[in-house]
Amino acid sequence: MGSSYDKTNITIEIDNENGLTVNGNSTTFTATFLAALFNNSNLTFASQQGDGRMHGTYKSVKVVSKTVPYGIITSTNETMPEHVFTMRNANNNYVNSNLYCATSTSDYAQFAFYEVSGKTNAYYIYNYSAKKWLKYTTSSTYTEGKDFVSNGEKSERSEFYITSTAKNGVNGVQIQPYNAAGNAANNYLNFHGGGDQNTNHTIGNYTDNGSSDAGSLWVFTEVEIANNNAVITNKTMSEGSVVSTLLENHTGDGTKILKETAIDWTNQKVIAEIDLSTCGTGTEDLFSIGENIQTFEANNIHMYKKSDGSITAYLVGNPIRGGITGFESSTLLDGNMLRVELSSEKGFVVNDVVVFSKDSINKYSEKYYEKQFFSLSKIQVGSGEGTNQESKAKYNYISVATNDYKTATVTSSNTLDEVAVNSFNAQNNVDVQLKRTLSPEHWNSFCVPFAISADVIAEKFGAGTQVCTFGSMNGNVMNFAHSTTIEAGTPYIVKPTQEVVNPSFTGVNIEATAAKKVGADGYFMQGIYSAKTDLTTDGTNLFLGDGNKFYKPAGATTARMKGLRAFFIVPQGTNLAALRANIDGATTAIDELTTVVEQPTDNRIYNLQGQFVGTSFEGLHGVYVQNGKKVLVK
Repeated sequence: MGSSYDKTNITIEIDNENGLTVNGNSTTFTATFLAALFNNSNLTFASQQGDGRMHGTYKSVKVVSKTVPYGIITSTNETMPEHVFTMRNANNNYVNSNLYCATSTSDYAQFAFYEVSGKTNAYYIYNYSAKKWLKYTTSSTYTEGKDFVSNGEKSERSEFYITSTAKNGVNGVQIQPYNAAGNAANNYLNFHGGGDQNTNHTIGNYTDNGSSDAGSLWVFTEVEIANNNAVITNKTMSEGSVVSTLLENHTGDGTKILKETAIDWTNQKVIAEIDLSTCGTGTEDLFSIGENIQTFEANNIHMYKKSDGSITAYLVGNPIRGGITGFESSTLLDGNMLRVELSSEKGFVVNDVVVFSKDSINKYSEKYYEKQFFSLSKIQVGSGEGTNQESKAKYNYISVATNDYKTATVTSSNTLDEVAVNSFNAQNNVDVQLKRTLSPEHWNSFCVPFAISADVIAEKFGAGTQVCTFGSMNGNVMNFAHSTTIEAGTPYIVKPTQEVVNPSFTGVNIEATAAKKVGADGYFMQGIYSAKTDLTTDGTNLFLGDGNKFYKPAGATTARMKGLRAFFIVPQGTNLAALRANIDGATTAIDELTTVVEQPTDNRIYNLQGQFVGTSFEGLHGVYVQNGKKVLVK
């Protein structure tokens, strides 16, 4: 072989026609030389012979079909191809994403190939770098040298006739367009005017095939598919109710903090989120709770940041007095964040780790103070025990909440989640997945922070999908107009022709602007990217639901709504029963969006403060609200 090949990335291929080739170059291991090897029906692949063990990286070892043209491995997933390749001719001229001749290695585009069903040697070519399909205008004949291949949408993609060929010992393929009669034309893809001149022209066609002209002989090299996933932060919604907030958005300045509150440990707990990024280098009392937190020797729990950065906590006094030391570790830290929970159910929990169990807390508090900690009906919360140990931490919150309250969790993904608070920055050419469904049985409100073309709408939601946006009012009639595309941030109603479940989108541009509000005369349609918790229940906020009807949310004062949707804003005092919708002037569509009705019953029970207390009245006494109605429980 000599030394004229790339030793960094080596492609080795073996077949019974060409024998062993390296990077497309022939070797002395011809098909005849390897005849005995080709008589085997089972083969073992390894690197074990002798003392020279392999230290290279195996990007892939594959058995591929010989029915496809040389060097091509087809993909089947049109949303995300399984295999992508660089594309160069035998003159070593690569193709870039604009279908010009690439001027540098970083300019090399990547392409994927898909078989055309029912046609031999027919393929669609996907420009993965541009997120477009290769297309041309079909003609009876083609003019030599003329540009004719360009990037287009899936609905515009063209078929290419691709067959294996070779020239001067280089194995590859030749690519032909089809003519108007549906046959492979006597033209071959080649650079317009040669390689060096092709910096302003797309690939043209030539009369000589790949075995005659090196510019018509194409070689494909598989490359790793880059991770283009969008970076999206998903924060779950808190569950339950906050009874009282003792401290919020407070940064300690080194002085004592003391808050006092009544608490019912049977139904309530204390939660806190503390950010240590503002702390000093010395020891600081981060969180103290109990009957007298300014005193060390009392029925208290104290948690500190030590000067070495570790965290320690004490329960009901120090070890000399007979109390216990809970932990002294930095392994509980989640960056700079401490999430604290104290309840009669779990005990003292920090970042999801039980530091003191409820049994330990009650046992030691009763032993040394003759009173169980969780019998205290009034507690103090804050910091400042000791001398020169006052906190400089940032307190996002210290709150008393219902026992069923769950704090939010934060994750990072490429998914926009309908039940989370989604945050993101502007990002170009990224892949995004939506965690939501759309039903073909009714209209679905819809809003996303990236544009979707008509071609992709048909691909993801089904051909014939209807997309409408709200534009004007005529009396009590809301007028909607059809749209062929979806714009970033604009709210729509969408009626797909197929069930849509968690669709993914490739190569989109995310815009970091807020979701838009569209409408007129006091009537608006407001898009939302994230789950919403403060939808009003006074009749000024409506949502589109089952049966293509507007619904007024149920609840005492506010209600929740999933994200990636839109809700409607109408003036106070609107005659909801008379409200109608007109979709693009179609009279039949007026009946599809009918009278406003109450939200379907879900049997959720709220107290008069709007706090969710369950779905059963068992154990409850007093006045509650269920399905929008007050209920007296004796």
